[in-house]
Amino acid sequence: MKYRESQLDKRLRQWFSNDNTKGLLRSISIKSGGIRGLTPFQVNFEYPIAAFAGINGSGKSTLLALACCAYHNNSKGFKLPKRKNSYYTFSDFFVQHTEEIAPQGVVISYGIAYNNWKNNPPGVLFQQRKKKLGGKWNDYHIRVPKTVVFLGIERIVPHAERSQSRSYSRSFKNVKIKGWEESVKDVVGYILGKKYDDYRHLEHTKYSLPIVKVRGVTYSGFNMGAGENALFEIFSTIYSCGENSILVLDEIELGLHAKAQRLFIEKLKEVCIQTHTQVICTTHSKEIFQCLPDDARFFIESIAGKTKITAGISSEFAFSKLGAFGEKELDLFVEDQVAKTLIETALGATLRSRVEITDIGSATAISKQLAALYVRREDRKTLAIFDGDQRALEGDNLNHAEKMSENPGIEFQQWIKTKVNYLPGEAWPEAWIVQKCKEIPEVIAQALGVDVDQVPEILEYALQAGKHDEFYEIGIQVGLSKDRCLGLLCDAVCSYFPKEFDDLREVIISEIG
Repeated sequence: MKYRESQLDKRLRQWFSNDNTKGLLRSISIKSGGIRGLTPFQVNFEYPIAAFAGINGSGKSTLLALACCAYHNNSKGFKLPKRKNSYYTFSDFFVQHTEEIAPQGVVISYGIAYNNWKNNPPGVLFQQRKKKLGGKWNDYHIRVPKTVVFLGIERIVPHAERSQSRSYSRSFKNVKIKGWEESVKDVVGYILGKKYDDYRHLEHTKYSLPIVKVRGVTYSGFNMGAGENALFEIFSTIYSCGENSILVLDEIELGLHAKAQRLFIEKLKEVCIQTHTQVICTTHSKEIFQCLPDDARFFIESIAGKTKITAGISSEFAFSKLGAFGEKELDLFVEDQVAKTLIETALGATLRSRVEITDIGSATAISKQLAALYVRREDRKTLAIFDGDQRALEGDNLNHAEKMSENPGIEFQQWIKTKVNYLPGEAWPEAWIVQKCKEIPEVIAQALGVDVDQVPEILEYALQAGKHDEFYEIGIQVGLSKDRCLGLLCDAVCSYFPKEFDDLREVIISEIG
């Protein structure tokens, strides 16, 4: 199913889209050159939390480094205890052995929403960081001022395994109450299902240590699990930074089990809107992806040596790309879970067992994946099945795919047309399914367990609910989950209108051979 945005998501998006007072990072791009595996690309941020997935070596960590170097900070600004400076430079992340060649001829552009640009009205303007051949990065001090904090994977190393912490185990002392300790205690307790009676933040020189009390028992970071330690560090850092900072996190889910990951993102959203914090992170977790809106998910990969970043990718497709393909004979790309359920139901067990159906996330994402297939010249058999309402937009989708391909040539249009098919009807699948259900009210009444005279009203309310909300509305009216309603109505439609899928079945059978 498509991600259903909550009211909190909408509030976050509205703030992030309209606020030009906080120097929000709206885009990163490499205009020329390359840096540690990343070649020219552009990524736009439309939501205050952005998560990047990709295989090892795809450039995720490098992209985080670029984000850290977008801003400057004054010498008295917030900095992590172990850092010398309150800002980051490229030398913090890009270190070379004497036999390695440093990046040369690189131009990195940052789109920043900022209302204090000299001689310019408020809006998104761009700053560039450049490194000429044999030269240094230009003018760090002219960067927009903002607090940026990077938390790497070392945050999950237990204090008991950190030599510095062990050396100073008896030296950590209470620091002045900062006022945010209660907030951190409650947030971490909610995520981990614990009731903390007390939380304090201890420090010694450049090092810090959390200490808590649970049911009368006091224990410190020396006896916490990795995930518990990491959560205290993440949220104490956000509150320590004050409002209007950027938190950059490598592998955001580290140390947390699946349920804790979901609750973590829930609380992170709340804290982000409270503190006006922007978060950019990497992840290897499907749970994290599923908890974020479509445009907060990015998949980064290298195709033919060139960086490709796909925005709005579905969690299912992103994480299928991180693993090996199954032993299926044909890949079917569809837009979302509704299309997947409809096709699974229509194909029947024998044909269904021979295909791999993957929801990609949108028509645009399918077009991008077709372009990637063409560039890679992969031998694996693939068909793209767009929603019915995309028939009228076929030219736009094919042109988009062509633009994403490098030097496609005349044969590209011929190739891609052999890969494109559509679901029945002229509307998006939810609307088409509901319209077909109106033709068989008795069957739908039995499927949903309602009186037959209620069916027209239930289906009409569904159609009025808005695009992609049809089954959510039906579920509310009949007391079932939207997924259950989708399955029941797909069964009914595919059973009573099997010929609607004849063309699609024939194409699939022909492709399999």
